[in-house]
Amino acid sequence: MARISTIPIRIVPQGEIAGGLEDPPAFRLPDANSIFADRAARFESLAARGKGESAFMRLMAQLASAQQQALLQHPVPPAPDAAQLERAHVHGLPLLGIDAVLEASWRGALRHITHALGRDIPAAAQRVLTALQNTAAATLDTQASRLLSLDYPSLDAAAVPFIGAALQVHWVKRASALGPGAFRKLNVPTVCPVCGSPPLASVQRIDVPVPGTRYLHCMLCCTDWHMGRGFCSQCEAQEKLAYYHIESDSDAVRGEACQQCKGYIKSLNQEKDPQANPVADDLATLPLDILLDEAGYQRASPNFFFVPGQG
Repeated sequence: MARISTIPIRIVPQGEIAGGLEDPPAFRLPDANSIFADRAARFESLAARGKGESAFMRLMAQLASAQQQALLQHPVPPAPDAAQLERAHVHGLPLLGIDAVLEASWRGALRHITHALGRDIPAAAQRVLTALQNTAAATLDTQASRLLSLDYPSLDAAAVPFIGAALQVHWVKRASALGPGAFRKLNVPTVCPVCGSPPLASVQRIDVPVPGTRYLHCMLCCTDWHMGRGFCSQCEAQEKLAYYHIESDSDAVRGEACQQCKGYIKSLNQEKDPQANPVADDLATLPLDILLDEAGYQRASPNFFFVPGQG
């Protein structure tokens, strides 16, 4: 029987990690040339090592590969005009916020994904894809808007991963097309500075000037933004985090749980596993979610590719 273990650690302040160096980059946009291909490779690697349910992990690898194909062919969406840029910068708003009118081109990403997956997937998934291909545009837009609002009860759980995959493609394209110079750090550190979505995971990155710097990873546009160690990613409480992992498993992926708000996200340490991926490793460690739930914590934000308790 799996047991959850609390990891006694000292949270090292960011300034101490940096050793007097300049502040780390405030955010890191996703690399459009590899973001989903890297995720697909990680899913395949985890499946080969017996992490997660094998058939599910390989389906997710196929889906991530389809996302990469769709991203490379996705048209560049219209850029925000000068008034939108000024409003976002002056008021500290995410420039590509999810509350804006949804552009129709996201449905092109969905069409590409549903066709790219083809027939080499489980029959149940194929039926979902066929249904999406035959769904009216207005209905798809409604479902997408509800998903962006995290209104899961009103959605078909089986369709969420595919709609979410297309929305990720669309937002990654939007963000990467504008480039980092278009965005500003927000006054609210708990949401993505690009699109305003919540973080999926916390990542101690190694591909930054100061290895071990903590970033939060956006569930939608896949941007990483800096948030100092020791701060809750939900309520911003300081020095209230506890870290949990399953005793029989690696502690490269842990549950980062707040003793104040009782929310948690996964915490990935790339110094212990350089290939750790926020989406793939989250889905490979679902037993940890069960144990954290039993310990009285609530998951702070969902993963588009798994809807617990539904479907």
